[in-house]
Amino acid sequence: MASGIPKNVANPSLYKQAKAKAKAKFDVYPSAYANGWMVQEYKRMGGTYRGNTGGEVTLDPKKSDLNNDGKLSGYERKRGTAIAKSMAKNMNGGGTVMVQGRGCGAIMPSKQKKTRVPRG
Repeated sequence: MASGIPKNVANPSLYKQAKAKAKAKFDVYPSAYANGWMVQEYKRMGGTYRGNTGGEVTLDPKKSDLNNDGKLSGYERKRGTAIAKSMAKNMNGGGTVMVQGRGCGAIMPSKQKKTRVPRG
């Protein structure tokens, strides 16, 4: 990233144009607002980012072995792979932790329910 362009940018010349627009528009360029605006402008101009297209899913043999015989049958292997793919797809991009208050009054922070919600 010596040139200031991230590796996942698909069109570097378009990215440079969006960056120049952001520098002209904002007084303080390296800021969260300016960078967010620049990314949106880059996308409006037709720019895209390269991302992970998948990759290898690792199967956990201990969790996949349902009958604990030390060997994986065809069914156990397919089931474990499907679960691993599903979990990787749902949690690949990270997620947010949502705090839900339940009840009719104030709830102590240690008693609040925290739910992990996948992005996308």
